[in-house]
Amino acid sequence: MNNIYAAIDLGSNFLKLKIVQYLSNGTEVLENITKPIKIGEGVISLGYIEQEKVKTLIDLLLVFKSIMDGYEVAKYKAVATSAFRLAQNGRNVTEVLFMKTGIKVEIIEDSIEKHLTYKSMRDNMENFRDIRNSALLVELNTVSCDVSVYGQNKLVLNEEFLLGSVVLKNIMLELESRSNHYPNVLRELIIARTNHIWHNIKFKRIKFFLVIGSESTLIRQHLFDNKSIVSREEFYDVYEKIINDQRNYRHEIEDSGLDWYEFVSSFIVYEIFFSLIETSQLIFPEISLRDGLLADLIDLDHPSTRYQLFNNDCLTAARAISKRYKSSRPHCKIVEKNAVVIFKALNQDFLFEPKDIILLRLSAVLHEIGKFTRMKDYLTASFEMIRNLSLLGMTQHDMLLVAYICKSMDTNSLTKDDLVNLSEKEHNLIYKLSSILSLADALDKSKTQKVMIHYVNVQEDEMSIYMSETIDLTLEEWAFNKRKITFANTFGIVPVLIEL
Repeated sequence: MNNIYAAIDLGSNFLKLKIVQYLSNGTEVLENITKPIKIGEGVISLGYIEQEKVKTLIDLLLVFKSIMDGYEVAKYKAVATSAFRLAQNGRNVTEVLFMKTGIKVEIIEDSIEKHLTYKSMRDNMENFRDIRNSALLVELNTVSCDVSVYGQNKLVLNEEFLLGSVVLKNIMLELESRSNHYPNVLRELIIARTNHIWHNIKFKRIKFFLVIGSESTLIRQHLFDNKSIVSREEFYDVYEKIINDQRNYRHEIEDSGLDWYEFVSSFIVYEIFFSLIETSQLIFPEISLRDGLLADLIDLDHPSTRYQLFNNDCLTAARAISKRYKSSRPHCKIVEKNAVVIFKALNQDFLFEPKDIILLRLSAVLHEIGKFTRMKDYLTASFEMIRNLSLLGMTQHDMLLVAYICKSMDTNSLTKDDLVNLSEKEHNLIYKLSSILSLADALDKSKTQKVMIHYVNVQEDEMSIYMSETIDLTLEEWAFNKRKITFANTFGIVPVLIEL
């Protein structure tokens, strides 16, 4: 293999290609191409991707394919983002693109897009650990605004708002006809839609403020001499001109090639969040979706723990949700730990996919959140809540699987209606993971963390679970015996408790 990889990003405003060669000490960039093509604004106004834009996409992708062929790219990944997600004909267009160019384009969900983009910090920011210890990150795109907070090397907050630059532009056009102070009115609107998360930002003592997105790139290039770091004074100098000198400053902005309304809306969003923290600088980081895609491709061929911190962000977010809904943290923690020990022992004979252990751990963390709203039949309540959650790096279908795993803990049975949404393989996976989770949950039936599994030994028809000797396990043994029959029916082996 020549270790040459490519990533293509079909965004709302640009079509981008990056080709790298993987080397033992990192990667070497061979090509990094950006072509403007405004798809997002048309999708917002019309609801679909116009035929002329499709033709342009085909032409550009054929050029990209020729370049990739010239480098003999070993593997590539092409993805489409928010414009394709919103467009009525998004999936049809990807099919046409494949027929005409041979390039398979996947429409990825917002949670996956953000996860891959933030993951690229690992390769593009030397101080990424400092960033993850205390940072506010605002990503503004055509349709949406994503706000994330990092603390203690973890993702502690991630919220998405339908406040993208084009969305806000359309609102601003309406406001302009009603008031000469339309930027201030827009600011009020953005505050009203975002202030419920402010308390999670104000008291974190944030050290770094990062902004990313297509509009931030243009602002950086045209207004700040392409600098990666801008002082608070430099930022507010521009902001004051927007608010107090609109007529004169508007000509300057439009002469530089920026859309005035998108520029103003972006700056207001940045200012609102900048005002919540005390850091003296704003950072335009060199991170991108393409770099995240390349990291994933390379990691498949050259596995490492390089991106483990970022891959575990979904678990951190899930724990925060579990805490918000008053789940028993000690119980969920021991259930997760014991479930992982059982899973790893079974994985030697029952081959699971790499993502399956994440699904199991998320199920352990979230299975009790339904108790917040309904104690009776709380697993059903948990199911409804989990299936509607959005976690960074997890698709909505992933969350549906987690919801079913939790729902099946007691009965390990799914209805015909449930099966409509699942393949046979997924159906079997849910039974397996829910059986593991059910055993781990039974071993903490009293919620007093009496049982700690040390190791598990799987033989032909028996799985021996070696645990610490402790006082009175009557309740745990009773619950375990009720659950082990379902486990045996699922895996064909009988679990047995052995005290050390």
